[in-house]
Amino acid sequence: MLIGQDYNKIEVELFGWFIQEPNAFITDFIMALISLILGFILLRNYLNTEFETWWISFFVLFGISSLCAAFGHLFFHYWGIAGKFPNWITGIPIIYFIERAMITLIPERSKKNRYRLLALYKMILVYTIFGWICLTFPIKEKPQIAFLPIALNTIFGVIISAGILSYQFSKKEQAFKTIFLGVIIMLPSAFVFLLKINLHPWFDKNDLSHALLTIGIVFFYFGIEKVKRKSIQFLNGAC
Repeated sequence: MLIGQDYNKIEVELFGWFIQEPNAFITDFIMALISLILGFILLRNYLNTEFETWWISFFVLFGISSLCAAFGHLFFHYWGIAGKFPNWITGIPIIYFIERAMITLIPERSKKNRYRLLALYKMILVYTIFGWICLTFPIKEKPQIAFLPIALNTIFGVIISAGILSYQFSKKEQAFKTIFLGVIIMLPSAFVFLLKINLHPWFDKNDLSHALLTIGIVFFYFGIEKVKRKSIQFLNGAC
């Protein structure tokens, strides 16, 4: 185990190509595949609620973002820091989609509209900070600096929206507890990455965070399905 610093990147030559971090590619690819499958399952059973629409958007974009991250790891030798930008850029609206999904269930229209604007302004602010960091800091040498606002946005966005709101909604409908549990499982992934908690060269901070995120989104899916089955009237009334 290694904490506070990273193992050397695993590099393998395959058919004349120098690929890096095949372990991260595998866990990212699995996470992307699971997220896309869950998104399409929700789409197939779509009940035409705004709550579902935003969650489907989350799963699909999360899957695409994870797929971009997978290839960004694999071809880092050739793409460098530029290969991380698709994942970073799509990582911000992913949280916005979760926020919008949970906001749809707030019954008071004035609060709902206010929270929608706050979510939008927060996303714009995170993009602004991210752009400023990319233009003024040496992100080629320290890419974690560019990832910092995205990580913080993920932590606070998920806690406030899926975490606090699902806990509040669970007082009326037990199905929301599964979404809340997904938040509890998912949140440590950001700290694993930022604190560089590496269990093994072939299962480092990336792989551990990917595993936690994958389990978390699976709980999100089951929670959404439970809410749909038990609270169709509640969803239609809230949305």
